[in-house]
Amino acid sequence: MRDLRLLRRRLHTALTSGLLLAACGPAPAPAEATKPAPAKAATPEPTPAKVEPAPVVADAAPAGPQYPARTGMDPYDPDGLEEEGCNNGDWCGPPTAAEKFRAPQATDEIGCPTRLIGRPDPGDSAKEKVFKGLSMNPMMMGRLRKIATDDKRKASGDGEVCCYHWFDYCSGRPLLAGSDDAMLAPVLPGRTWLSEHVPEDMLGGPDAEQRALLAAAWLVDAQMEHASVAAFARAALELMAVGAPPELLSGCAEAGLDEVRHAQACFALAAAYGGVALAPGPLPPVQPRAGGLVALACDTFREGCVGETIAALTALRSRRDCEAPAAEVALASIAADETRHAELAWATVAWAIDVGGPEVAAAVRAVAAELRAAAFVDEPCAREPDLRRFGRLGPQARVDTRRDAWTGVLDRMLKLVLEDLEVEGDDPRPAHAEAAEPAVTLRA
Repeated sequence: MRDLRLLRRRLHTALTSGLLLAACGPAPAPAEATKPAPAKAATPEPTPAKVEPAPVVADAAPAGPQYPARTGMDPYDPDGLEEEGCNNGDWCGPPTAAEKFRAPQATDEIGCPTRLIGRPDPGDSAKEKVFKGLSMNPMMMGRLRKIATDDKRKASGDGEVCCYHWFDYCSGRPLLAGSDDAMLAPVLPGRTWLSEHVPEDMLGGPDAEQRALLAAAWLVDAQMEHASVAAFARAALELMAVGAPPELLSGCAEAGLDEVRHAQACFALAAAYGGVALAPGPLPPVQPRAGGLVALACDTFREGCVGETIAALTALRSRRDCEAPAAEVALASIAADETRHAELAWATVAWAIDVGGPEVAAAVRAVAAELRAAAFVDEPCAREPDLRRFGRLGPQARVDTRRDAWTGVLDRMLKLVLEDLEVEGDDPRPAHAEAAEPAVTLRA
């Protein structure tokens, strides 16, 4: 059995050096948006010391332009802004095809399921024409676009077609139910999850439209980070079910505390930009997933190795042009912590391969091939307001970051785990493990 402590040091070196190089290039394009960001106001409008929470009305239409302007986007969908940094696209198909991806919480409107969720095996070949343009990533989430559906029905003469906008969740470790359904807590008025008051002069001087976009984006991040707390708690139970060593269990406990801080920081930024204090409501309970070492390794690779590596690189690149001090501080913490979480995930997969042998290695290879192929599928990028100076990447930068994570980091790490470290043998420990962790500052 290989020395897990030495293995983690070697993985740490490979991961941090790969992320640092990937974060420093390529440089972002000079213009990603439909209009240039306005200059920072000389005297920004002050934010009151205390923000009284306003009632949340789920079905209320936004008071102003809340979402990026793009063809087919329903401006009155309260969930219309996908998570920053994730692969996304549009798909139209018959209701029978959409039903194969129906999310448990979905209702029906205009003859279509309102929500879709990723299914690795929908029961039909993903190569079928009917599914062209729809992500087969298990972490895909789709939302019905009623305006786009109406336009498509009029143009095609098909009165039953359903149109959706989807994105692949990719920030940190998601909380997935046993059927690969992503779970998030609802948001309610409240201040309990605000880390601290964020002064107005640390927000970067956004205008009204930018405030709405930034508040929505940070709120989605906050919900995701909150769900990650539960994901790591469940991961610890799943590790215990397969006899994992204490180093991996303690890592899950520490990561869960990191996610609490991330959620607090994101809720605070959402409140500062939006002027409304919100907090997570009750999260539905979930049970540990079964499946032994093979399932553990595949889930950890998908959710941790890939998801958290991309999240770390996204945070690093988001810092490069960030001029909002509050966002920059949050991104610095998230980048460093997600790097450690990714390292923990890689160590977990390596341990599972060490214990489970070729069967586990083959399963991880198969999942990696599927996820890598999905990352390089060409999809048209929406045009969005330029929010880079507030720490938010634009559409093309998000696509580039996801792909650069594979070519610059994930491919290298996968080779290290699957090939450079032997699967079989009594003592397959690394031949040249580093003696100490390098001092690497994760700042591009």
